[in-house]
Amino acid sequence: MMRPGFGWLNRPGLAGGIDKTGERAAELLALDFGSVEFGSVTRLPLPGSNPGLQALILAIATVSRKKRPKTAIGIGLGLPPDLPAEALADEWLQGLGLLAELPPVPDYLSLNLSAAANRRFVGADLRPVLLDALAQVAQWRQKQSPVNRPQLAVKLPLEAAIGLVPAIRQAGVGQMTVVIPDAQPRRVGLLMLRQLCSAASGMRIVAVGGIRKATDRLEMLNAGCAGVQVHRLFVAEGAATPGLLLTY
Repeated sequence: MMRPGFGWLNRPGLAGGIDKTGERAAELLALDFGSVEFGSVTRLPLPGSNPGLQALILAIATVSRKKRPKTAIGIGLGLPPDLPAEALADEWLQGLGLLAELPPVPDYLSLNLSAAANRRFVGADLRPVLLDALAQVAQWRQKQSPVNRPQLAVKLPLEAAIGLVPAIRQAGVGQMTVVIPDAQPRRVGLLMLRQLCSAASGMRIVAVGGIRKATDRLEMLNAGCAGVQVHRLFVAEGAATPGLLLTY
């Protein structure tokens, strides 16, 4: 597992949503992305949606490390759409427990709060539930040895990120992946990114959304982000994507 330099952030990453089964792992990891995030998947299989955390990790494990020496692997952990709010902490803790029993494939696990079904937890009504779940994650991590303590990320909408920095930091989460809405004016998004990067000093901020060319990536880095991920650009451009973003 890649520890702890995070040099892969120097190259653009591929966001989740492209491969939820691991079937394309060899193909995606052979490209020049700094990281590839697989999923998001739920802890248990969700018929018609994804095969679950265990199946995804076992599928990726079949790809030789020699074929991906410079590419970090992220796993997005989502939530069942019908999950009762009070079950959030238990769902995350069970996911972390399952991860500890599986092959050490991922370099980080991303708790996905950006999907439409999961964004309810960043709203004001369920904010106390989210804060409690993050506190329980922190307690769980403190009981683990450093070897079994996974690197964690939280993926969430940019507009919700600043208010959650203290709780996310306290949970031992080292990375916030923030999703910038396509409809948001560029200058507003960059301003919010600068504010977030300042408030979250010492935490890695990775931006997703609206990155279509190298100058877009450079703007995000200049705002203080540690790195960027792309999704739609890869759907449009395929294997050429990393090169497009690294050309100034």
